[in-house]
Amino acid sequence: MQLARLWRQHLQAGYPRELTGVEIAGTDARALDAEITSCVSALLTHTMRVDDRIERRLNEISSALTNKQVGATAPVAEFCQRLNSLVSAMLTETRAGRG
Repeated sequence: MQLARLWRQHLQAGYPRELTGVEIAGTDARALDAEITSCVSALLTHTMRVDDRIERRLNEISSALTNKQVGATAPVAEFCQRLNSLVSAMLTETRAGRG
């Protein structure tokens, strides 16, 4: 499953210090990272269903990550890309009827 692989890669990559104090989608980047990784974990363990509200939030986050990635330094851009890949994979899983 692509989502599980992306999740493991994201967790292994760690959190760049350059993101300290940065906001993405109205949320501190560290809190946003925790929000997404906990959603992925819940989706993988089948303890959460992605409803319309969550799907809207994921789309909002994806757009904000794309915007933040443009012109960002390498560590920040790489983090945004990884996190956005997770968000996209979650949306794909959900649309495929698994979330």
